[in-house]
Amino acid sequence: MRVSAYYPNYFFDSGIAGAAYHILKGMQSSGNKIELMGIASIPAFNDHFYKNVIPHWAKSIIYKTFPYQSILNFSEASFCRTLKQNEIAYLWPGISLETYKRLKDRGCKIIYEGVNTHEIHSKAILDKAYTQLGLPFTHDVTAEKVILESAKLELADYVYSCSPIMTDSMINNGIPPNKILQTSYGLSQKAIVDGIYSKPLDNGKTPVFIFVGSISVRKGVHLLLDYWVKAKPNAKLQLVGSIEPAIKSLVEKYIGSNNIEHIPYTNDLASIYKNADVFVLPSLEEGSPLVTYMAFGAGLPLLVSPMGGGGVVENGVEGIVIEPYDADAWIDSLQTLTKDIQLRESLAFKSKLKAPYYLWEEVAKRRLNLLENAEKVNRQ
Repeated sequence: MRVSAYYPNYFFDSGIAGAAYHILKGMQSSGNKIELMGIASIPAFNDHFYKNVIPHWAKSIIYKTFPYQSILNFSEASFCRTLKQNEIAYLWPGISLETYKRLKDRGCKIIYEGVNTHEIHSKAILDKAYTQLGLPFTHDVTAEKVILESAKLELADYVYSCSPIMTDSMINNGIPPNKILQTSYGLSQKAIVDGIYSKPLDNGKTPVFIFVGSISVRKGVHLLLDYWVKAKPNAKLQLVGSIEPAIKSLVEKYIGSNNIEHIPYTNDLASIYKNADVFVLPSLEEGSPLVTYMAFGAGLPLLVSPMGGGGVVENGVEGIVIEPYDADAWIDSLQTLTKDIQLRESLAFKSKLKAPYYLWEEVAKRRLNLLENAEKVNRQ
């Protein structure tokens, strides 16, 4: 079996690009040829299975000389030329519908990588949230994107779904269950770090709750801030990431009071997780957030919405899972996790135990097995 994957992005060892790299790396096996292509990458990405469309020496010249859309078009055409009839094209987010059609006409099978819930499902959630805040719909899930995704899903032979919630959203919007390969995301070995609960606990320490990611409506940060102020916990809340322009003024009203602080986007997340006591994520819409897996790696108890839990956090085991709009439950849980150090320690212990199961190499093996089994069924 030959699988050629493409993600139209510059590859760093973080985010979804990093996930793509580690998944394809972990899928390597003697009986299959598994390849990944990106537009360009950091020099460290030099494994045999990975190829850049633009070589390292030409990056600065190409990016300065040509419009970005021209680079995208050229890169997709370069990827398409690598595939032959009946081979498998594994397509990550951002690839044009024209490329889907071109590969389908060539007789290729297509895997669609699902990062978030179905766009129809996502749009309804976000439209409601922005309406409640009295904001224009500045989120990026437009009616045009809904139509585009639906067309791509129609052409796909398989859909990698990263969470049960995403799977349900796909099935509820007409995607046949036999197309869906239920999987997850994961974390790198370097994300397994010694955090607070790996050391003797300091009962006098003020607990630190961390929210990591886009500080946005989609992530439910406006709800978290409201619940935090009402809970009045004797704790600190750190918001780590970039603030969505649409709610910048709202968020800034909270920063600097009620023990709430903002840490701008940083590549040094390890130190943030190492010094935190609780991970919190009340997302309204997600697939399976990478930051949640990193909380496992640091052995943190998690306070999350079902979306923020990404299908991997079990309520009462590694954390507490609450519907994002259940204000009373959120306020109560913020207070409880602040005061109950034994509960935090118990949840943290189970959280750290779960991390090895989600190492990228383990996730990748399970993904490959799902694909091989699906191919066997389709050949029968």
